[in-house]
Amino acid sequence: MEKSISQFKLERTGIGFNPTISASEAAEYARQAENKGFDSFWVHENPFIKDAVSLLSVAISATSKIRVGSGCVSVVTRHPLLATTTFVALNQMSNGRVVMGVGLGGFPWLPKIGVKVFPVQETRPLRRIREFLTITTGLLDGGPVNLDGEFYKVNDLKLDSKPSSKPSIYLAAFGPRLLSMAPEFVNGVIISPAVMTPETTAPKVKVVHQAASKRNRPVDIASYILTSVSKDEAEARRTTKSNYFLLYQVSEVLRSEVFETYGLKEKDLEPIKEAWKRKDFAAAAKAMPDAVVEALTLTGNPDHCLERLKDYRKVGVDLPILMPIGEIKTAFDTFGST
Repeated sequence: MEKSISQFKLERTGIGFNPTISASEAAEYARQAENKGFDSFWVHENPFIKDAVSLLSVAISATSKIRVGSGCVSVVTRHPLLATTTFVALNQMSNGRVVMGVGLGGFPWLPKIGVKVFPVQETRPLRRIREFLTITTGLLDGGPVNLDGEFYKVNDLKLDSKPSSKPSIYLAAFGPRLLSMAPEFVNGVIISPAVMTPETTAPKVKVVHQAASKRNRPVDIASYILTSVSKDEAEARRTTKSNYFLLYQVSEVLRSEVFETYGLKEKDLEPIKEAWKRKDFAAAAKAMPDAVVEALTLTGNPDHCLERLKDYRKVGVDLPILMPIGEIKTAFDTFGST
């Protein structure tokens, strides 16, 4: 039976991993998450590493209560028909515990398969996602679905039988237009790829709340947060500073205005960006100020990370999804409720 958000305790925490983990690690981490009282276990997808579905299947087999979700599968690499039947099957396997997390896909790898991301006026990612969700939700409701779209064209499309249990759908959405569209289709949104300040998070939450209120439909707000927790605070910071995704985000994605609250200006970030351009990742990590780490992640000793997590909950994050690096066991022990 499909589980609603209201069936879960008010203050929830999820835990998620990149697809670099092995199948045995996925099983073990999912079991630990369930035993430690986490709300949900999540797996990213990267077509150059592993697909999320294989790892989710292992996680489902290793657990009996915890929700398991993709964070996220790409609307580019999967047709909505196949995505729907895949997650219906996973949901049946898990007795209603599956979350179908979907999104456009990773900006670094989409161009490698011939899919341009920018300029969005030409690539129209919002239209692609809307068409995908129109088909998916229509199929889950029993169909038939008819759509003469720009990216998908279907005629009288329906499953052989209406699913007795529908997986929850969460959408990875960062911009205001996509955030506003989300409540029309989905049960939840994932508003951060793992590095975002609470100050940047707050207005995104507000957009979702306003859109959800207009539709009188509750939407669960989830946010990935890169996490490095250790009793050795210096080691925790070193681990975070050397994280490739953080270096990429600071060097190529995030604007300097994001860090103004933390006393940083563009000149403080320039050494990181220069080293990144040279592909000298060690130098980029060494150049990263502690304030960048504090702004974007949960990094430090257990008490500090628990206190910092409250800042994300205060601005409206219903479900923080921690992405632990470094001391994985310490992260489980710190944030687990049992």
